[in-house]
Amino acid sequence: MSGSALTLHVESCAECGLCVAVCAYDALILRPAALEILHEECVLCEACVVACPTDALAIVPADSRQSIAG
Repeated sequence: MSGSALTLHVESCAECGLCVAVCAYDALILRPAALEILHEECVLCEACVVACPTDALAIVPADSRQSIAG
């Protein structure tokens, strides 16, 4: 998925950590304030997108890569 990036919909994130648990590339870190995406580590495998119970993660065009706030 060249030209794409993982994005967090902040208002939907429940901070449950399921995405962090399934990420085989250590591209996600659950911080006290929010989930951090390490874009340089992410290979866009979509494991976190599938695991997220609130649909807070999505693959989007890279030029849209930012946290989407309500």
